[in-house]
Amino acid sequence: MNQWRHLLVAGIAWVALSVLAIFLVAGVQILPVIASKEAEIENRAFVLLTVVSMPVLMFVVVGLAYSAIRFRAGGEAGDGPPVHGHRGFQAAWVGISVLLVIGLFAYGALGLVEIRGAQSSEFEVDVIGEQWAWHFKYPATGVESSELHIPVNQRVHLNIQSSDVIHSFWVPAFGIKQDAVPGRVTQVYLTANRAGTYPGMCAELCGLGHTGMTMTVVVSDQASLDAWLSQQPQASPS
Repeated sequence: MNQWRHLLVAGIAWVALSVLAIFLVAGVQILPVIASKEAEIENRAFVLLTVVSMPVLMFVVVGLAYSAIRFRAGGEAGDGPPVHGHRGFQAAWVGISVLLVIGLFAYGALGLVEIRGAQSSEFEVDVIGEQWAWHFKYPATGVESSELHIPVNQRVHLNIQSSDVIHSFWVPAFGIKQDAVPGRVTQVYLTANRAGTYPGMCAELCGLGHTGMTMTVVVSDQASLDAWLSQQPQASPS
């Protein structure tokens, strides 16, 4: 079998396995739980990266497997003939890699712009982290609570602060993570699009009680949220 036959067989195997792998992963949900517009954007990015990586993975796997099976040595064998490279192959490899990097960068940049969205909101919450608990204040009502309650399908603005050391506000289902820095207010905008109760936590090592610094996030319709706020005590004046 001449070299072109080898390349043809390996190429057919590569294409077939790449198509199969893409088919298997194209519809997979990478993030375990998706409960916000931002998480949906991130999941699409993860799926795209996985799909693009499949032909690259199969190129390596098929090349190694075909070479090991078809050209395995029988008995004693010496070194093979030296390979000095192939300019056309090298140019194609570099060119395709550059196009992939540029394309993925552009897609990622557009996704970041979409996640950032308009810097305006319909609902605002102040988030305060301390060793080792989270507190949530609702400026429009004067309510303070240990749970975060936000409306579904509305743009929410979180002002995040720390009263002692660096913490990190993380709700996996929303696809957001933002540091809480002492002496500085950071912010996050998000749109939760699925009602329910979701866990959150601190994602920055902040002391002995770090693992217990969790939170509960409740996403509900506006009427349920208003009813909950009306039943909460007002925060004491600071």
